[in-house]
Amino acid sequence: MAKNAVKYSVVDAFTDSAFKGNPAAVCSLEEDRDDQWLQAVAAEFNLSVTCYLTRLLGSVSDGSLLPLSCYTLFDSGLIKSDIVEFATLSGILKAKKVLDVKTANGLNTQNGEAQESFSVELNFPADPSNQFNSGDVSVISKALGGASMVEIRRTTVTDDLLVVLPSAQAVTDLQSKLDAIRQCPGSRGVIVTGIAPPESGYDFYSRFFCPKHGIDEASPRGGAINIHLDEQNQRVLLQGKAVLVGSCRVTLLLKLFLECCIIISIFLPMAKKPVKYYVVDAFTDSAFKGNPAAVCLLEEDRDNQWLQAVAFEFNLSQTCYLTRINDSHSAPRFGLRWFSPINEVELCGHGTLASSHTLFKSGLISSDIIEFSTLSGILTAKKVLDVKTANGEAQESSYFIELNFPAAPSNEFNSDEVSVISKALNSSCIIDIRRATVTDDLLVVLPSAKAVADLQPQPDAIKKCPGSRGVLATAIAPPESGYDFYGRFFAPKHGVNEDPVCGSAHCVLASYWCKKLGKSDVVGYVASRRGGVVSIHLDEQNQRVLLRGKAVTVMEGTALV
Repeated sequence: MAKNAVKYSVVDAFTDSAFKGNPAAVCSLEEDRDDQWLQAVAAEFNLSVTCYLTRLLGSVSDGSLLPLSCYTLFDSGLIKSDIVEFATLSGILKAKKVLDVKTANGLNTQNGEAQESFSVELNFPADPSNQFNSGDVSVISKALGGASMVEIRRTTVTDDLLVVLPSAQAVTDLQSKLDAIRQCPGSRGVIVTGIAPPESGYDFYSRFFCPKHGIDEASPRGGAINIHLDEQNQRVLLQGKAVLVGSCRVTLLLKLFLECCIIISIFLPMAKKPVKYYVVDAFTDSAFKGNPAAVCLLEEDRDNQWLQAVAFEFNLSQTCYLTRINDSHSAPRFGLRWFSPINEVELCGHGTLASSHTLFKSGLISSDIIEFSTLSGILTAKKVLDVKTANGEAQESSYFIELNFPAAPSNEFNSDEVSVISKALNSSCIIDIRRATVTDDLLVVLPSAKAVADLQPQPDAIKKCPGSRGVLATAIAPPESGYDFYGRFFAPKHGVNEDPVCGSAHCVLASYWCKKLGKSDVVGYVASRRGGVVSIHLDEQNQRVLLRGKAVTVMEGTALV
């Protein structure tokens, strides 16, 4: 049974520029959705906050989210009033639309008329702080990278730590240790602040780290907030702007998947051709599982700055960009580039699977084979029918996608940094450590599949481990599991603390486990929170790996830029 469509917007808050401020999704609900659905959609967005609004009750419990909700309501025309009230877990919160009137030569722009621009003013409870007297000062200092601290306080409402640094430059340059911040007192996070330079036009600088709630840093892209304190009534008026960067409709089909129609409007000086894109969960046949990737179909060149900015806005482990190559080949050929939230990568398995699935599913090609021109050379993808039998008769129910990738053998790792690796993985029992020759990953073999599943690594410590990409933890699977091995992949050096299902890491795993088990065909289970399955064939003679998996399209839309 189909549900009503859910409209949502993606908005960058506390900024007047796209790709700045703090992005969040704001969903307008016309009927009840269970908590599992709400949490699954929030996880798929992978933004710091996803908001759910109903006509009479706004499910808003975070200050950074409320301006997004207000902006969406004001900008959409859903309300005619300039004031909105929200019933939240923090009580009734109010928001007011404040016209932004800009002047030039003493007159308002546009022939004296106010520009169509406004700020949102929020009426929030004040959150006083008390002096923090504790023996945990050294823990906090370590968490902030040994920064010199002027004062430490603890807030009474949000239970944050407020750490005052000697300057704005100290705030900007801070290299936080997220693993250590999780060990700090307080139930939410750590705010660092310092007085602003006189010439800056601001009164103070600040940053907020909240890894206990899955947010390494809230609003890492900068933003500005105007503040008025009503000390007598203990209220704070927060005023800021926002930019609409996405609007869509979401439909959940029973026993199928989430299907989103997203229109992203990025306010840039010059219009470009629309960019069609899809969000695909790879190495799974179920929505909200496997590894999500965004796949963008480009009809014209985009510069690297735009590509990286869009990848950062998606905030998925990989965003893929496809361009059709108009030359004669036996199979359709596309240029394919992969971007993590912070850089371009040379090889990505789940992004290639997602791109292949998009091309096969969209009908853009009629062939069952696709070639991709990438930084790792020509890669091929092939559609392989998944034929299941019922009553002895074959039935074509779905298909796998088979990727032809280079093998990635590994060598023995002889180093005095074994203790560093053990500490980074929080695991004292390591069977073997190897180093991949192609991907430059560390391959760490643990004693059991349970040890892999239970692993609680420290991303900051993993960044200090040898290797240019990440750490791959693996172990033999239990006999009754139906798999040959378990694995997980951690790549915080590339902005991905844990890759839900990394296809290219299985090029390393294939070479290791096929030799170890004396088999050329193995099946791996990825024991990440989302989980995933990868079927593998190793062609040892040609040093190629065939990776098989399924995929599910969960969102689709158009970027108008």
